[in-house]
Amino acid sequence: MSEAAPRIDLHSMEHGAIRVRSLNDAGPMVLADMRWPLHTGIGQVQEAYLARKPQQITLVDLKVAGSIGSPLSPARITFAIWRANKKSALFWSAGFVPPLFECKRAIVFVHDLTHLKYYGRLRRIYYTHILRWLYHRCAAIICVSDYTRREFLAWSKVDPEKVHVVKNGVSSAFLENKSASRFSYKYILYPGNHRPYKNLERLVRAFGKSNIASQGIHLLLTGEKYAGLHEVICECDLREFVHFCGRVPQDELPKLYRGAEAVVFVSLYEGFGLPILEAMASDVPVITSSVSAMPEVAGDAAVLVDPNSVDSIANALLRVMTDEKLRRELVAKGRRRVQEFDWDRSAEKFWQLVLTLSRSVEKKVPPTSCGVCVARARIGTTVPLKPGSQR
Repeated sequence: MSEAAPRIDLHSMEHGAIRVRSLNDAGPMVLADMRWPLHTGIGQVQEAYLARKPQQITLVDLKVAGSIGSPLSPARITFAIWRANKKSALFWSAGFVPPLFECKRAIVFVHDLTHLKYYGRLRRIYYTHILRWLYHRCAAIICVSDYTRREFLAWSKVDPEKVHVVKNGVSSAFLENKSASRFSYKYILYPGNHRPYKNLERLVRAFGKSNIASQGIHLLLTGEKYAGLHEVICECDLREFVHFCGRVPQDELPKLYRGAEAVVFVSLYEGFGLPILEAMASDVPVITSSVSAMPEVAGDAAVLVDPNSVDSIANALLRVMTDEKLRRELVAKGRRRVQEFDWDRSAEKFWQLVLTLSRSVEKKVPPTSCGVCVARARIGTTVPLKPGSQR
């Protein structure tokens, strides 16, 4: 592990934006879109990098208006950048939305391409005709797995030299926690949201088919019950054995993992799969899918299944719950595997890229240039010259 993360002070209102400033305020400036909630995977990634920001980098929260998922987000990010009026600063988002203009100094993360696969025709059109064009103009794209990089390059045709892999790490909250949640029953845990590609209906059917409920094993899912899944639970006669625990507070989540008999994460698609690492860090056996990025994360430390096959998932559940030797092997391999995903190493790689790109941007910006004026001429519209004068 590297040195302890630098202290970060929060200072209020600089041109309408909260400024995150390290104790040593000299050095490059990074303008950030920090709208990602902490309970999301992207929010956790954002927090991990913020906690390890080098002291010489000044970070400014742009306080971008509106919803992250709005099609207007790129334009709103651009206006926030113009308000900041820092012509040599880089822009960074831990998410996938670049600015509409100012892309040449933008670094964005692409965690996966789910929006092309599972979010409908309009999202696909937006990604293909808007975001793909913007990605071509960005200074750098960060992918969180080798799988995502390959998939992104094949789809986007972006210059491979601009597309980097910086893999996610696992939070010390899971590595250091030794406390476990206790219920009146033993449970297998699914930790995640309920989007269609998370494959929960097949998971419930597989849980029923495995018949491990007869051994007093229950299935516990984060999030709230929804109608379609409830129908499957009733159809399989599992109402007494499948439970939902809602949104779990961040400080309680490691306990929920450690109390589980196993973690099952059998999505149809993932660009990474943080729950795989979180389970391994909690000394819990893992069952996950043999597709997309999940084998890359799991290595040989999990039981891999065909997520489209109820039988494959059911057989894995039965094996993991009845084979003590297998369970011990998975836990031991998981302890070794999780050491390969370290936030300190990932953050060092990411922030070094930021420093390199910031030097490149500074060389390219003429001392008398005005990014706002250039943009005004380009789009033929009025942009406030005084930061914060207009939203």
